[in-house]
Amino acid sequence: MRRMMFVLILVAAVIPLLCLPVVAQSGGAATVQISGVVQSFSRGTLDIKPAASPAVWVMVPSDLDIDRNALKAGAQVTVQAYWSDLCYIATQVTIKQ
Repeated sequence: MRRMMFVLILVAAVIPLLCLPVVAQSGGAATVQISGVVQSFSRGTLDIKPAASPAVWVMVPSDLDIDRNALKAGAQVTVQAYWSDLCYIATQVTIKQ
């Protein structure tokens, strides 16, 4: 029973480490361009609906210099992002006027 508790505690300690966002883009990660209409922007998660595909969620790092007030529903955006372990991470966000 103690061995099982040790394994559960170890797994519980490792899971948050796997879920942490990548701080810096690795040199080998390819970037993609995602263009579309903002569906929503909340807590650093940008929901974009490209014209010919399903909506895409992109994490916007807090240190990325953008006008967060302009990221409202209906705004046209173009995002440069790379795929991390679980989601896209934005490296550049352009808001079209």
